[in-house]
Amino acid sequence: MTTAGHVWEAMKLPPWRFVLSRWPWRALIYLMLSVLIGAILVPLVIFTFLLLPFWGLVLGSVERRRTRLLGFPVQTSDHATVDASERHHWMNIRLTERATWRETLALFWDLVCALVALIVLFFETITLLALGMIAVAGITGPTPTQFFGDAEGVMTPTNWWPVALVTLVVLALFGYLNACVATGQACVLRLLCGQRARGVDASVQRLINSRRALAESSDAERRRIERDLHDGVQQELIALGARLGMIGLEVDELAARGTDTTQLSQAVDDAQVQAEHAMTTLRDTVRGIHPSVLTDYGLRAALEELAERSNIRVTLEGNPSVRLPAAHETTVYYLVTEALTNIAKHASASSAVVATGTDGTTFTVSVTDNGTGGADERNGTGLRGLAERAEALNGRLQVTSPAGGPTVLRMDLPLPDEEGDASRANTDR
Repeated sequence: MTTAGHVWEAMKLPPWRFVLSRWPWRALIYLMLSVLIGAILVPLVIFTFLLLPFWGLVLGSVERRRTRLLGFPVQTSDHATVDASERHHWMNIRLTERATWRETLALFWDLVCALVALIVLFFETITLLALGMIAVAGITGPTPTQFFGDAEGVMTPTNWWPVALVTLVVLALFGYLNACVATGQACVLRLLCGQRARGVDASVQRLINSRRALAESSDAERRRIERDLHDGVQQELIALGARLGMIGLEVDELAARGTDTTQLSQAVDDAQVQAEHAMTTLRDTVRGIHPSVLTDYGLRAALEELAERSNIRVTLEGNPSVRLPAAHETTVYYLVTEALTNIAKHASASSAVVATGTDGTTFTVSVTDNGTGGADERNGTGLRGLAERAEALNGRLQVTSPAGGPTVLRMDLPLPDEEGDASRANTDR
């Protein structure tokens, strides 16, 4: 025997099965709650009109759960998640969401439905009371009875029983009526208060695309600045260093002829040292903006260079030889850079392991140290910035750092389809 999952399915069953099921009672309770909610909303609308969006939020949360009475599943909110850093903007964010105003509209729909439910329940109550009084008049009769309008009769103990049959039919009709009214109200509320999957998916996809475009344009701008510094300022400093070297040779020639060039030679040496220091600083700055080795030779070579320059022992695992999209490679590079810098400064660690790998659809990088643990991305901007870069590429950053260690930073970056295909082909080979 099939069992109805919700009230709408139950109404399609044979009448006797519907009437004897739990669904008419649930529909009745739903309508009674609608009247109660309407009674609460009326003074709120009158005296706190400016707070209607807030009451709509509360009502939406209630209505997403109340439809369980009719067998419908609890719905997911269509509101965006507000993290701890944006809690002080919570109301401003909610007021800009369409879901908030749909829930405000649901508030007015609840008021209308409360009035309809009140009328329906009042009519049903009066009808059942009238039938009950007629039945009682017959049982205690004979009693002259006026039915409806000019219809009159005498109810006796022998003729009251058809009223009982009429009452059963009326109860069945009221069960269907209540179910229809309750289902109509619930369906509209589910449309207004629930998640609109298609719209959300489209909005999320547009957001992902725009954030990815922003990350890629940012990386492109970094590469442009790196090229400008490398081809411009760095070359000028190289030329300056060469020119200072030539001046040093000329000073040496003057000294060989007997001229006192002690101060001049010292000044030239100081200038050359300063030029070399400026060159080193510029090189580090250029590497920080965007390492040329990453662009020219790929992620593997860039990670090997990081390992060589690190103050701790770094072991590379995996073989990230497949060229990833530029934005992905840059994000991975800066994750490892930030992790190794933090380990050297704060973790009291002597070694770290950088592991990379891909399953063809997702590229994963993790950095594990043997330090003391206790890292928290909320305490610094570096890890938060990396988390935002990962989210811009639809990825995720996880930080696991129990007291006593080890600390593990793991980033998962989904690969575009074409890159995923290339990765799978490379893995097969």
